[in-house]
Amino acid sequence: MSVARPVFSDGAILSADDLSTLETEGRGRDARHSRHLHLPGVGAGLRLHEEPRALTTGPAYVEITLLSGYAVDGTGRELVVAADMPLSPDRFQQQNLSPPTEPGQTVTVWHPVFVRGRDTVAARSTAMLGCQGSSGGGRIAEEVEIEFGRPGDASASQPVPAPDAGPGDGTWRVLVGFVRFDTAIGQFVKSGSSADGVSVSGAGARAALVAGQFGKVELRGQAEADSGVPALVLGSEPAPGLVFGTHSGSGAVSPLMSVDASGNLEIQGALKAKGTAGSVRVVGGTAYDGTVLPLPAEVDQATVDSGGIELVTSISPRLPPPGSSPSGTGELFLPAECRIDSARRVHCWGHWLDPTTGNTTMTAISCDYVVLAAVPGGA
Repeated sequence: MSVARPVFSDGAILSADDLSTLETEGRGRDARHSRHLHLPGVGAGLRLHEEPRALTTGPAYVEITLLSGYAVDGTGRELVVAADMPLSPDRFQQQNLSPPTEPGQTVTVWHPVFVRGRDTVAARSTAMLGCQGSSGGGRIAEEVEIEFGRPGDASASQPVPAPDAGPGDGTWRVLVGFVRFDTAIGQFVKSGSSADGVSVSGAGARAALVAGQFGKVELRGQAEADSGVPALVLGSEPAPGLVFGTHSGSGAVSPLMSVDASGNLEIQGALKAKGTAGSVRVVGGTAYDGTVLPLPAEVDQATVDSGGIELVTSISPRLPPPGSSPSGTGELFLPAECRIDSARRVHCWGHWLDPTTGNTTMTAISCDYVVLAAVPGGA
């Protein structure tokens, strides 16, 4: 299906549908640009901010606020949070009726926090009406709402729109952080920007070519060129070359490594090799059902997929402590499954068995894991 745009002629009478088509065509064009030339994520702000609090009975908790900001979802839809939005403990409990907790605790494992778009009908315009008019012009408010996911949702794939599609209806979710919730007091106790190997992503760019306009292209990890901020500069002035270094705070980059047009490499520190044949890197810890196990430091998925790294994994279930059954009446826990799939996602659960009645209750549990990454001999 081709993309169409409206065309008008002198003396034509424009209907409301004609004018709405103008707006729809513009939104669709903007969304396609954002979707095909940029990556979804946070563009500005949208950080989780904590304020320490305590109940009158003593337990401490935190009030968490999503700060104002801007994001783009995977359909190209803008998500504008014009004012700070507090996170609601009640809404968390409504969307997580039985949140999984750490073994033997009332505090939950990390739960992802998302923002998503929502269209609502705003107040109608009070403009003058013609003889054929029956009402004033309408408005659609493009609002943003907060949604709490389940463990593992942050790494779940989301549907990709068709190439000619416009902005989505708000079902696409953008990750803005993670929270822990104390089920005993009904309050949040911690927030973070990463959990279980997944981090909040900033909006990015899709490009096969990036060309500088003034003789150089610079990449750095933040907008401000503060002192000490690392940067990668590809330039042609005063001489062609590639420089990696840190900003001095005055706009200049102090070289730590540089390559000139002849391929000569100059470094300021020691040169260390990694990934030699037979070398092994290890990461281990505790993970909950649904979690994707992380890779060891300095090991990337692309190298694993290409066969340059071999992975060996081991997991064992963490059985709930005696007396922690749902009813607390001497039920026995029977592990049913503890494995990881091809995506390194944990599947770990079991049943509480009531010996007197034979009734069972399925429960997700955590496990201890070890991931070894080895470079094959001769690599």
